[in-house]
Amino acid sequence: MSVSPKCLRAPLLLLPFLLVASAATAQDSKDARRYPRSLGSEQQEGVPRGKVTDHELLESSVFPGTVRRYSVYVPAQYDAAKPAALMVFQDGHSYLRGDFRAPVVFDNLIHRGEMPVTVGVFVDPGHRKDALPETRGWQPRPENRSVEYDTLSDDYARFLHEDVLPRVEAELNLSKDPAMRAIAGASSGGICAFTVAWERPDSFGKVMSHIGSFTNIRGGDAYPGLVRAADAKPIRVYLQDGSNDLDNRYGSWWLGNLEMAAALRFKGYDVRFDEGEGAHSGNHGGSLFPDGLRWLWRDAPGVTLRPAVMPETQTAPWAVKWWMPRHEAKIAERKAMGKVDLLMIGDSITHGWENAGRGQWEARYAKRNALNLGFGGDRTEHVIWRIQNGAIDDIDPKLAVVMIGTNNTGHRREDAGRTAEGIGRIVSEIHLRHPKTKVLLLAVFPRGATADDPLRRINDSINEIIAGHAADERVTFLDLSSTFLDDEGRLPKEIMPDLLHPNVRGYELWAEAMEPSIEALLR
Repeated sequence: MSVSPKCLRAPLLLLPFLLVASAATAQDSKDARRYPRSLGSEQQEGVPRGKVTDHELLESSVFPGTVRRYSVYVPAQYDAAKPAALMVFQDGHSYLRGDFRAPVVFDNLIHRGEMPVTVGVFVDPGHRKDALPETRGWQPRPENRSVEYDTLSDDYARFLHEDVLPRVEAELNLSKDPAMRAIAGASSGGICAFTVAWERPDSFGKVMSHIGSFTNIRGGDAYPGLVRAADAKPIRVYLQDGSNDLDNRYGSWWLGNLEMAAALRFKGYDVRFDEGEGAHSGNHGGSLFPDGLRWLWRDAPGVTLRPAVMPETQTAPWAVKWWMPRHEAKIAERKAMGKVDLLMIGDSITHGWENAGRGQWEARYAKRNALNLGFGGDRTEHVIWRIQNGAIDDIDPKLAVVMIGTNNTGHRREDAGRTAEGIGRIVSEIHLRHPKTKVLLLAVFPRGATADDPLRRINDSINEIIAGHAADERVTFLDLSSTFLDDEGRLPKEIMPDLLHPNVRGYELWAEAMEPSIEALLR
């Protein structure tokens, strides 16, 4: 039995259609960031395309007097003999195109085996009219949207199960397993998606909420308390919101999502909250949409390719207190510089240009408008997060020097192919924002005393793979290993005292060996 009481509903007369609840109302803020579209949202050559069909629903047993449109996406890989996964989207028209481009993303991820063969159902909110408007979208605004989406009850879940899904299931073979059924939405559609799974976890086991309206429109701000008080339900929840989201008489969208994420974590839910600096729009959520789907479906039957390396913040206890402040300080430094020609991107070894390597930095790189984006302890996923969250925005660098991966090796002896995949994604994220920027991709430095050191051997394997990234004419691969090793392949402590980090002499050798490439690529 659900713990969301019917008494939390608000009469329609008290809440006429709310513009603030509309995912189409992109409320800009001078502090809001704009996020680039992900590569996963672009049509790619050789990827089979699914088919989208449009439909009309001119009557409803749950919401009488409403009319609406919906669309059904069927992937090219659909086989009627096998039950397909299902994903239902509220404000369906906005997910078909615009920031999300769901059919394109589905095509790409299903083709790559990063999500199961999934039928998408894109349902619009109801118009209280005798006939459908001529065009699909936000004008005229669907009058019944807030009633359907913001009300805390099982009404919308019943609407899907009684009015919509039987029509789809009459034509297609859909899984009944809740783990293979997801529901998504933005703004009021986001809280609606959660409500459906909360009311019917036997039917929907996955939720994706973008800029969800967990605010007091129709009592939605009660959810964090309800989640904390109730037994945990078998639901996986993806949340996304930005710190520049709406803040008005109905509440703070940002705080509402923070409280929801905290409540879900407290109860042990499988939850991911992607935080950003976006406004009340689909821009940030759309940029992360492929990654969100990869996370949501990561262990589903039919997922044959391990999920892509996902962006993550640093959570190591020794680093967490300074890591985010350093990220924010580097953004401020980048803004103060204005002109940035050279980026140094990496982990503690790159970070060390500010310590043991300071003399070389001041002599060689400071005058070249260089910005040090090395963070001690970082792995590939941390660098991806930093790039996605403003580290290199609003500049036009000529060259980015990238050296990362040894912490993937040292912290968890990660498979070399997996680390190389993360490095490749870092290069892609740079070029997504700066297509003309050249990348000097450095081989991961040698570590350990001798050539047969297990961690050295993993790094060597990473380097063999990432050398292939130089197939892109914008990427130059440079292996400086011999700079640090003696004739027998030993790593002297006179250069790297801990057999990992260069000392002053080590940074001198690094700078001297790298200089010809830096000079040539900055021309």
